[in-house]
Amino acid sequence: VICAYLFNELFHCLQSYLVNYGYVPPDSLQSGRANAELHSWSKALAEMQKFHGLPQTGEFDDATIEIMKKPRCANPDKVSVKTNLKRKKRYVTVGSPWQKQLITYSINNFTPKLGKKLTHEAIDNAFKVWSSFVPLQFDKVDASQNPDIVTFFAEGFHNDNTNFDGVGGYLAHAFYPGSGIGGDTHFDGAEPWTLHQGPNKGNDLFLVAVHELGHALGLQHSPDVKAIMAPVYKYHDTKNFVLPQDDILGIQSLYGKYMILTVTRLTKRKPMTPRFWFKLFDSTKPPRRPAATQPTISSIPEPSPPKLCELSNYDAISFLRKELYIFKGKYMWRRKRGKTSFSGPLMISSFWPQLKNGVDAVYENPTSNKIVFFKDHLFWEFRGTELLPQSPRHVRHIGMQNGKVDAAVWWQRNGKTYFFKGNCGYYWRYGVGRVEEDYPRSISVWNGAPANVDAAFSGVDGSHNFTYFVKGNKYWVFNNWEIKTVKTSLSFVDDWLKCGLVQT
Repeated sequence: VICAYLFNELFHCLQSYLVNYGYVPPDSLQSGRANAELHSWSKALAEMQKFHGLPQTGEFDDATIEIMKKPRCANPDKVSVKTNLKRKKRYVTVGSPWQKQLITYSINNFTPKLGKKLTHEAIDNAFKVWSSFVPLQFDKVDASQNPDIVTFFAEGFHNDNTNFDGVGGYLAHAFYPGSGIGGDTHFDGAEPWTLHQGPNKGNDLFLVAVHELGHALGLQHSPDVKAIMAPVYKYHDTKNFVLPQDDILGIQSLYGKYMILTVTRLTKRKPMTPRFWFKLFDSTKPPRRPAATQPTISSIPEPSPPKLCELSNYDAISFLRKELYIFKGKYMWRRKRGKTSFSGPLMISSFWPQLKNGVDAVYENPTSNKIVFFKDHLFWEFRGTELLPQSPRHVRHIGMQNGKVDAAVWWQRNGKTYFFKGNCGYYWRYGVGRVEEDYPRSISVWNGAPANVDAAFSGVDGSHNFTYFVKGNKYWVFNNWEIKTVKTSLSFVDDWLKCGLVQT
């Protein structure tokens, strides 16, 4: 009986770990499902073991227990189920980086375990690590100046979705780039924070800050166990710290390499010498880099916009004001009511200037008269083309985790908005300003709808009898009243775009 009790307790801990860090969806813990899906849990465990560089046994062994006991970042490992762990470049990015080179930050308080001076030194130098490899400048400002990135120490509940848990467990967490809480970085005040004290004395604040600021700049956890962006805390030599190559490649994939610009050519900055790392923690402030000047660039022709009938897939599709819109890259096409032909391509930003980088999903809620666009982990609300206050916001404001939304559709039948996300086909239901508690669920409840959809829409000519799921250039028809898919794998090109026909 005692052994069975201990096994159940350990298995419950394992389940919570896999859910908390994104390896299985939250609904897997529902009563009656956990024990019925042992095979799925074993598969998720093997995936977690692979991410942490452990033998992929799929069993709850000693090595797995040791990893679970180690202090770590509170951000999930599997923000997006599209991460490919087999690729050579193991770093993972979340999508949209900061859209400016000067980023401000504040340090709102400090840990008494280090004092104000050492707390500021550790966090300031963590920013310097990242700015050494990308063309970003970080300026520390007072909290009253509305900084881009706010850092502070807190314990337990601190007004976001992740409560701190005391000594051990979660060390810190950070939000990905964006407005509002985007970029904000929080440290658990209960942890035994140290600085330059070696691997066996507490958790080094500098190392944890470098990791968390990687999230604040757009990096997810890396499955490279040597990377600073690996999820579990690992000590590195802080006084001679060198950012691992995986992290350098990751941050440069978002912001490019640090370069000095001249009026005639682009010159790469000389490689950093190891002496920089010895001087990283000197009290003297390094001189500011000279301001970059814009290079003289000869006219480079813009690539030709895509042709609608030649597209193999679409970013988003929706009926907006009873007109059908198709979005791809930074372009869109529009079909007016009663017409069979599309106008375009048009720049999305010519209608919605804030959407310069395209969209992932869009829907219209006729009840609130709002059009909502999603891109990466942010969403914008419009009334027509007028941007509404507080936009853009992070998807965590509606209770979702980080990462992009694949498709969104408003359902007239129950007044809910459904979000589709991930190649495992889980979706969210957006109720009264939040994701409802019994979601996400598998897309299989949609009775025949495909997984990994690119777009979804409803409201053809003002009616909402059917929902259309689009994947590639095929589409599926879901009857909203019979709650089942009635047509599958039809040609979107032929039926909706009328390609090859004389259009009017």
